[in-house]
Amino acid sequence: MEAVCLDIHPHILLAEDDLELRELLIFVLSHAGCQVTSCDNGLQLLEQLEQAEKYDLVISDVRMPALTGLEVLECLIDNPRRPPFICMTAFGDEKTHAQALGLGATATIDKPFDMDEMIDLVRSTCLQTGRKNFFLRSQS
Repeated sequence: MEAVCLDIHPHILLAEDDLELRELLIFVLSHAGCQVTSCDNGLQLLEQLEQAEKYDLVISDVRMPALTGLEVLECLIDNPRRPPFICMTAFGDEKTHAQALGLGATATIDKPFDMDEMIDLVRSTCLQTGRKNFFLRSQS
């Protein structure tokens, strides 16, 4: 059986204050077929989400300058147009994960993580939330 090839590239908004990790994620996600817009703090993240631009997925650090990822989630809790959120944290205690999920995060991931694990999480999040099915490739 042959998979359908959809030439659709999801638009991901990435918020990470660590420059090296942000650049690595941009590289990895871009090579996985994603369009990536990035910012380095929570205030920029909130401003990007309030603009007319539509994102298919947000990947956000939990602890960042200006606003935390959790504060951004809280600001958008009643927004029906909020895209799915994946929260990354180096402080992965159960309370942080529960708080993120309680505020509407679709998933959480602990740093450090394997880049293949992140790609798998992005794929599964987009598939389960009904977002663009961009990972199906033609099998010849």
